[in-house]
Amino acid sequence: MNEHIDLKTFFKIMKKRWLTIIFTVICIFLLTLCLSIYVIKPTYEATENILIGKLTKKDGQYGDSQELNMLLASTIDLIKSPIVLNSVKEQFNLEDDELEKKLAVQNNRDSQIVNVVVRGHDLGTTKEIANTIAKTTVNKMNAQFDVQDIKLLSDNDTDPSIKVVGSLSLNIAIGLVIGLFLGVGLAMCREYWDESIKNVNEVEMTLGLSVLGQVNLKKSKRMYKNKTGVKHQASLVNNEKGRQIGV
Repeated sequence: MNEHIDLKTFFKIMKKRWLTIIFTVICIFLLTLCLSIYVIKPTYEATENILIGKLTKKDGQYGDSQELNMLLASTIDLIKSPIVLNSVKEQFNLEDDELEKKLAVQNNRDSQIVNVVVRGHDLGTTKEIANTIAKTTVNKMNAQFDVQDIKLLSDNDTDPSIKVVGSLSLNIAIGLVIGLFLGVGLAMCREYWDESIKNVNEVEMTLGLSVLGQVNLKKSKRMYKNKTGVKHQASLVNNEKGRQIGV
């Protein structure tokens, strides 16, 4: 097969190798479905919100923005610091880098809310870790830095917001796309390694000789079968006539 092919040739190859593409898509689809149901565990994302500063106005204006920015930066640094993380690790018996991989701290621009996001495969543990990190941070800021304008937005009886990351339908859709690309790739590979001659032009290009004529073997084979069938029917008729005369 030529190294460079045009769009028309590409679609001809796809039409010729459509069974390979369909078979590959079905296999990848079934594999993705089995992995999503029986192997891949669902991932949960728990979010706890910490309010930094006060949202109420004093004399028609909010507090000093520079002090608020410093307080936000200090709180984010404290959440990521060993002071908080080591305390949480001891409570949940986590390994050294395990908590850092689960944790993400978010703060939108011009926002006084810091989001503590924790991901995990166990729903209950994930919620508890997020809540514990947020509470520990608030307590440390209140006790060690004497910062009172910081609190959790959720009440003690309210769980952190939780959601499931990813879904079965998304995994299946990704599997179908991957299966389609693999099917097309396999079809192109089969065509590339297929060294059989398919038309007259390839004969002339390979041998460098002009083709004087060609024989349609399929047509000749059908004609041979038809002739054989006619002769067989004629022999059966002759045999039947011979039996009738003998009788």
